[in-house]
Amino acid sequence: MKKVIKVFKKNAKLILVFLIGVSFTGISVLALNKIESKDVFYTHVSSNVKNVQEAVEEIYTLKEGNKFLLENGFRYTGANPNNYISFNNELWRIIGILDGKIKIIRNETIGSHSWNSEQKNDWAMSNLYQYLNTTYYDSLNETSKIMVENATWKTGGWSTPNVTTRQMYLYEGSVKGATSSASIITNGYIGLMSASDYGYASSECYNKMKLNDYNNTLCVSTNWLNSKKNEWTITVSSVSERGVFYISNVVSYINDVNVAYEVRPSLYLKSDVYIKEGTGTSSDPYIVTID
Repeated sequence: MKKVIKVFKKNAKLILVFLIGVSFTGISVLALNKIESKDVFYTHVSSNVKNVQEAVEEIYTLKEGNKFLLENGFRYTGANPNNYISFNNELWRIIGILDGKIKIIRNETIGSHSWNSEQKNDWAMSNLYQYLNTTYYDSLNETSKIMVENATWKTGGWSTPNVTTRQMYLYEGSVKGATSSASIITNGYIGLMSASDYGYASSECYNKMKLNDYNNTLCVSTNWLNSKKNEWTITVSSVSERGVFYISNVVSYINDVNVAYEVRPSLYLKSDVYIKEGTGTSSDPYIVTID
């Protein structure tokens, strides 16, 4: 995994949020230290990290499930960070390094699809899950398929987008959706961004605004994940079996999973995938390979 991280030394810039007040009820943020700019977001437990390389390498020394690491990784944030990556001979972008793996998202949508025609927000049983993990996955070239991790996706959610990004992130991994048979986690090759992924992508609003208040010039202009289209997330309602969150500048909620919204596939790369060249710009995206 260190091979992947070394490339970020070139242009990754970060905000360190030091989390040092732990209790059974939560974690208090006591300091915000801006290192260079707002292109990379990283949540960390201590204040002795000097650069991106040290920050990312240190995270792998911590045990899985450590409660200090709410986001358990670092994320790209801002208007247009250099997080472009060539994958499947297409332009994708890196959301960040989460749970020790690089999470990426297609730069363009693949068109509009309903989340599920059966009006149930159980991701593992949804039409969109089936399509992405069969038809769409099978359409990837063989080299790309080898790179894709069969990953664990957090498919929980909450009752409303009137919460902070951090709150939504915690709900996604701990609060079960309303569908009785649904699980909080689902394994699969292809998924979608979560509601909290979108929240963290805005450098000016992730720690200031609730997700349903993002519909302003500041939040939209500083969020690289904003596609200016209605777009599905993987995050579901905890109170309605038909409810799913979607993006429309703000994080919105709809109680009808049969509606057709835009879809941008997301996936995790295997840990032995690494970047061999490129600077991460749209004209010189990262080129990845696998051992």
